[in-house]
Amino acid sequence: MSPACDLARRRWLAALALGALAASSVAGCTPEPPLRLSYHLWSGYEPLRLYVDAAPNATAGLQLVEVADAEAQLQLLRLRQVEAALITLDEVLLGRAQGLDLTVVGIIDVSAGADHVMARDRCRDAAGWRGARVAVERRGPGRLLLQAWCEHLGLDPQQLKLIPYSPPRQLDTWLQREFDLAVTYQPYVERLRRLGAVSCFDSAVPPPIVLDVLVVRSAILGTHGKAIERLMRTHFRGLEWMHDYAIDARYRIARRFGLPLEDAFTPFIGLIFPSLEEQKDWLERKLPEVLTTLSGLLQRAGLLPEAAAPWVPASTRFLPPSP
Repeated sequence: MSPACDLARRRWLAALALGALAASSVAGCTPEPPLRLSYHLWSGYEPLRLYVDAAPNATAGLQLVEVADAEAQLQLLRLRQVEAALITLDEVLLGRAQGLDLTVVGIIDVSAGADHVMARDRCRDAAGWRGARVAVERRGPGRLLLQAWCEHLGLDPQQLKLIPYSPPRQLDTWLQREFDLAVTYQPYVERLRRLGAVSCFDSAVPPPIVLDVLVVRSAILGTHGKAIERLMRTHFRGLEWMHDYAIDARYRIARRFGLPLEDAFTPFIGLIFPSLEEQKDWLERKLPEVLTTLSGLLQRAGLLPEAAAPWVPASTRFLPPSP
């Protein structure tokens, strides 16, 4: 055998041995269990969902579970059918009051004008809305915003007739004139606007009360650590992907939101996505302040017992390292 052939043979055997060693090493490791994440249609969750859709190989091991609304997400968490969820902070507070052990590991977005109270024809004063029919979800940010609007207007919520329609159900029933007001969020705000609705109040009125967070069942903090870290990185990569591939994102979003191409990014107006550098300040300092405001609104709305403590644990250990 020539020296060249012998060298090639030795290299081939070495590569084969390394491959066998790698396979043995992988087989000997216990793979981390997959992370199931629930979410519903809302513009604030789209960056993460878009990136999972556009880069499936980069997000392997993450299973997205889409449901109708936040109430359904709490049910999945309660039944342990998901490990994590993208939901509003008020839902986390309500879930903990019901015995769910949940921990916030990241701030996804702050709604500063993406949640609205929409009227059929015109906005009125408090007296003009007495007896009005209001389509609003049974719980969640809709009820929170409704309470804030009533207090802002000086209107007693007891003078309204609440119809338990979540935003997905409001579109068809709007055309059937089943209600006078709709409490909703993007992209349903934009779709109702195209049907003639006008906004009378939105989440831009301070203080911030609609915050979306990444929450996990506290029991998985020790078993899914790497997966939670990857999930937070996926959120930030999703924001970067929307910026870098804006044309592709526009087509995907328009199709999913049911909007024309030129309006695809409109549902993101009024959303603030805290940067990686801002996350620690939100989780450690701002969150307790917001929770105090939320608990007061929820208690006055009759959704949270007054004895419930406005406390939700938060952790910064799963945030990606700063670049």
